[in-house]
Amino acid sequence: MRITRFFPLLAALALTAVSCNVEEPLFSTLQKGFTASIEAQSGLSRTSLSGTSVLWSEGDTILVCKVSSLGDAVKIGINPADAGKPSGWFYDPACEEYYNSECYALYPASMAGEPSGSSLTVELPAEQKYSELSFDTNANPAVAFGKGDGKLAFKNLCGLISVAVKTNEAISEVKITSSAEEALWGKGTVDMTDASKPVLVMDKNITEAQKSLVLKVHQDGQDGQILTVGGAASADGGSIAGDDVKVQEFYFVVPVGTLGQGFTVTATTVTGKYMQKYAIAKSANAIERSICTVMPDFEFVDESEVVIRTDVPNKAFYKDVFADAGASLSKYKTMPVVDYLGLSYEYFYTESYSDSQIAADIDTQAGVFIGNENDQNGVLLWPDGEPRFRMLYENGGYSGTHGRGLWAQGRDNIRKFFYNGGSYVGSCAGAFFASRGIIDNGYTTTSAYLGLWPGYVNNTSIYDIYPDYIIPDDSPLLKYYDFGGNKRVEGVMHWNGPYFAEYDMVPGTEVLCINDYPAYRYHMKPSVIAYKPSIWSGRVIPSGGHPEQVKDGERRDLMAAYVKYAFDGVGIAKAKGILHNGEVRRMTKSTSDDDPAYTKIGDKQCHHFVFALPEGARNICVRLESLEKFNLSLRMAEGTFAFKEDAQYKVENTELVKELKFDKLPKGTWYIGVQCEDAPDCKLADYGGGKYSGYIYSGNIAVLNGAPYTISVTWN
Repeated sequence: MRITRFFPLLAALALTAVSCNVEEPLFSTLQKGFTASIEAQSGLSRTSLSGTSVLWSEGDTILVCKVSSLGDAVKIGINPADAGKPSGWFYDPACEEYYNSECYALYPASMAGEPSGSSLTVELPAEQKYSELSFDTNANPAVAFGKGDGKLAFKNLCGLISVAVKTNEAISEVKITSSAEEALWGKGTVDMTDASKPVLVMDKNITEAQKSLVLKVHQDGQDGQILTVGGAASADGGSIAGDDVKVQEFYFVVPVGTLGQGFTVTATTVTGKYMQKYAIAKSANAIERSICTVMPDFEFVDESEVVIRTDVPNKAFYKDVFADAGASLSKYKTMPVVDYLGLSYEYFYTESYSDSQIAADIDTQAGVFIGNENDQNGVLLWPDGEPRFRMLYENGGYSGTHGRGLWAQGRDNIRKFFYNGGSYVGSCAGAFFASRGIIDNGYTTTSAYLGLWPGYVNNTSIYDIYPDYIIPDDSPLLKYYDFGGNKRVEGVMHWNGPYFAEYDMVPGTEVLCINDYPAYRYHMKPSVIAYKPSIWSGRVIPSGGHPEQVKDGERRDLMAAYVKYAFDGVGIAKAKGILHNGEVRRMTKSTSDDDPAYTKIGDKQCHHFVFALPEGARNICVRLESLEKFNLSLRMAEGTFAFKEDAQYKVENTELVKELKFDKLPKGTWYIGVQCEDAPDCKLADYGGGKYSGYIYSGNIAVLNGAPYTISVTWN
């Protein structure tokens, strides 16, 4: 199958599918056959065209099966005379019984997987082939429902993502790697409940390799010449001809709902150079069915000598824990585990609890979680959106009312906190709040919930009971305490919290504790779970019960184990970028610019950079300049992130300009750490006539909106 383009460029790329006109088949109408067309993928080209028409190609084959017996399927090929037309005629005299029956059809037949119960299955390929200004149609599955009238209108199962690289280098392949635990290829099952919007659900048990999808662009021919797989680009000596720097567009066919947590792009040239860039695709920009999601252009910069580690957890935070005791949540200002573990701690507290009380408190709560003129980011985030605290704790109470009282932006800030590496622990209402919704005569998605654990919880509807918690042998909590040796915690308070009967619907969910309460339906069902969707995110630990206010014994240790496991699950350290010899990188942007790679640094935050030092480099100088009167430290390490405790070289005085100079250093990857040593004064206070309590900032509050600086490295 191939693609033809039509319509002039629109002001914005169309996000609706372009329908295809169905032409009359060449075959006699007395012969029974299928007329078939395929929905177009919209918004395909960013340069000159906005629509596409799908044309059938000689050799195209569809798989057809009766609704009444999905295991009985046949393959039918297109009439060769219909190649190059938007409507194709599929006919086989041995398959006439299918034409006047209700049936499902899958294109291309080569992607059909093994039958699975009463559902269609597909196999998405691990590699796709480049097609100039288009995509690999053989990797783009589509399904149709036939009503017995011989007509098939195929609907796409996947969407597209467009990645553009600015370079004249001849690219041999482009790879995208999801930051989430999700499959970009492999087996999937098609839900045909609504034939107009079919749903492809990828298998959840995946390998690490299924998080990456490869697009083959150039490859070596048998005679050693560089071949272009689809397209007319020519490569000479590793470069594409022409003086102007070209924007090379690459389209991937990707399962719906993926890449919402971001992904890494790796572009490799025919000469072995490569570029890696991390693309932040917010949840609202996850792949949609039959729509092309366009990512910003990436400038190709050779990073073939830079190896950035992905196994070092972030170690730099403003403080350890922020506790939310806001509107409609339980009224606790302290947690015993804070003193027990020696943690740094802040909280927000308001007296309001019921729906009728919270209206007056929402603005104050928004100022904490969403931000204000003194702090554009909200208490949980630094200016670049990274987590300011190691962990957020959500109290019990009324989850839906509290979620609505945070407003959409407040909820989004918590999601950003989590997906950028901060961990989350929630008890009772805090556990409900962390989920996608509740199982109650079906699955009810709650818009006021966060969906950090993207599953549905079970409602117990029971109060004031004290079940025991069994700690399974494989529970990671046993790394921290043995709970008396019998792996049991007695009498954990339960006050209408959730349990997690369908935890296994979300692959990667860990069971930390199991209820032991024979008198009720949730006996031997999970009471506490954990989930970490990617190396970039934090870990979420929803707990159905309440160990958080216990001052001693095993229930206190249970809460301490939650906290320790949450801390061990924070996101990995990230590099802001690669520094090149002689370039000065300006870290001067604000929260509102939405450009975290160049945003100012927050209070106690550490920014990281890397550079590749070549063999024979001399007179090396790393230079940091604070552009305002903020105290920034400069650190440096070979082969690992330059946190304070890991740095081999450092300058930590109060001068605005700091330099590290060396006659020579070993060749390889070097890491630079820039840490802001300033923070505002912080005082515990009651305010608003005593209605609110929390930590009030004063003094050097300008640092909350970030400290600007420049960083550079030079050598001869």
